[in-house]
Amino acid sequence: MQMLGATQSPTSWKGTRSVDQAVALVDLGVLLKWRDMRTLRRTFTPEDEEKIVRHFASRLGERCQNRLQAEILVESVMIWLANAASEKLLYAFLEELFSQPSCENACWTLVEIALTSEIAENSHDGDIFEMAVALICELGISIQEYLHAYPGEFPRGIALLDHIATYLLSVSNTNSSCIRLSLLHYFGVTEHGGPASRLCFNRIMSRFGHTVLDHLFNLLFRKRSEGVALQFLLENLPYVLEADRHSQKIVHETFKYYMLKQPERFSLFVQAFADQLNVIEGDFVEARKTFMQHLAALLKVASDVNHKQLGREFLTAMLKFDAEPFCREIMDTIMAEPDIRKPFRELLDQLRTAAHPNEKRETPREPGQPRPRELIDAVAQFRSSKRGRKPSFSRVEGLGTMHQVTYLGGILVQKAS
Repeated sequence: MQMLGATQSPTSWKGTRSVDQAVALVDLGVLLKWRDMRTLRRTFTPEDEEKIVRHFASRLGERCQNRLQAEILVESVMIWLANAASEKLLYAFLEELFSQPSCENACWTLVEIALTSEIAENSHDGDIFEMAVALICELGISIQEYLHAYPGEFPRGIALLDHIATYLLSVSNTNSSCIRLSLLHYFGVTEHGGPASRLCFNRIMSRFGHTVLDHLFNLLFRKRSEGVALQFLLENLPYVLEADRHSQKIVHETFKYYMLKQPERFSLFVQAFADQLNVIEGDFVEARKTFMQHLAALLKVASDVNHKQLGREFLTAMLKFDAEPFCREIMDTIMAEPDIRKPFRELLDQLRTAAHPNEKRETPREPGQPRPRELIDAVAQFRSSKRGRKPSFSRVEGLGTMHQVTYLGGILVQKAS
């Protein structure tokens, strides 16, 4: 009797000290409370946490038809994930869920409960709901990847993705920056390469595109957040450049505002993004063309204010796309633009000649004429007066989307009135 008493499972999460006790509480359907997580995370190793999170997933697979038990499991695991803020744990949960025989039914149940059910932890409902959206976004991306890798093995997969899109659109009116960033990433990834309409992505851009881009660029030009903001923009701005005309107006307004407010730092961003857009995996030809059109529009603004250093940076960035078929067309349009100041057009003409020396042009390239970037440095009025160490952005490598969203979404920006 004493031995039985020593090994008896606790009836609440408070005081839980072992994985076996935690597993027993999951099996009993005991709801995890937010206040218990501080002690639990000090008690368990990352490996222990993964075992417990995987057990939540396996039990959800078994109990997804029982609404009450499923709600307890989903709320408990969301509390755990929200406190841990670990992508590894989130992926472990989804991996285990996908291995369950009833995976499809469990996924439908998870979406319904995570995004619609009222939770018991009212004092932390915002944190839990942000994690719920992040979890469902990763679920949707995983389902799409699964459908591509194993066609026919997820019979209701397409319907489930439509279901997820509907629910995520329904929460897009939120003021939470974390949720907005999660949705921007999700619809960017899932609609890339699909129908040209990109209905969901265009809808969220219409709802909060200006606000979220302004937030990101504000953080890009703050020292402590620039690395994470740069990574998020490098990874997600290509999707924005694939959006509709209204979205591009938002992008242009944002670019224009920050190029005039932070010309040197914005120039650094333009160069970094042009480099990334040239090497990014996947079909991003449309994004490259749209970005070059933005550069052409910004060049006109730089010409209007006679800002030669900005003009220099935009022309340099354009040259990075000179292998693309649309490059010549856009440059011809710039040359024909009467509002572009003469020095800008003359430099562009020389750059085109230097970039394509074998073309028949009115002013053919002379032997020994410098290459495009050398030419910019050689033209007196466009030559940079900067000396010394070249400025750059601090960079963050390998930070996952959830961590980017949590960090960037958690920073409140006080703007001057």
